[in-house]
Parts: sequence; C-alpha cells; structure tokens
Amino acid sequence: MKLIEFLKERNAKSVKKVTGPNGAFLSIIEKDGEVTTMPIGKKSQDGTLSEYNVLISDDGQAIATINNYQDGETMEL
Repeated sequence: MKLIEFLKERNAKSVKKVTGPNGAFLSIIEKDGEVTTMPIGKKSQDGTLSEYNVLISDDGQAIATINNYQDGETMEL
C-alpha cells in the first residue's frame, strides 16, 4: 500500500520526513493534533514521500519503504 493511501485511511492531517544522525522517520500529525512517528527502512532513507510504500511487520509496526515487496514462492510442507 502506498504511504499516502495508508495515511488517508488513518485520517492523518500531514506528514513530515525527519532525518537525524541515527536515520530517518516520518512525523505524522493526526486530525486531532496527536503526533505519531513511523520508521523509514534503512535502505529507503533517501526516498521522497510520494515514493514510499508501507510494510506492516509481524508485530504490527508500520514501516515506510520504497522497496516493492511481493509474495514469493510458497511451498506446502
């Protein structure tokens, strides 16, 4: 899912990319004024907001990435 779609579904008001010595993250302002953050994948630090997709990890953490993840081969065991 594209980042912009993800944020619209969650009624975000705005998003800003923040870069520091330990990497980059997104600062998201919700319509109610609450501020949340989302990490940006290590190899996706140089992307632009319009390029990002959202990957949801097994523990439910949303991560912004420019990588295009797709399901690979599946084998029944």
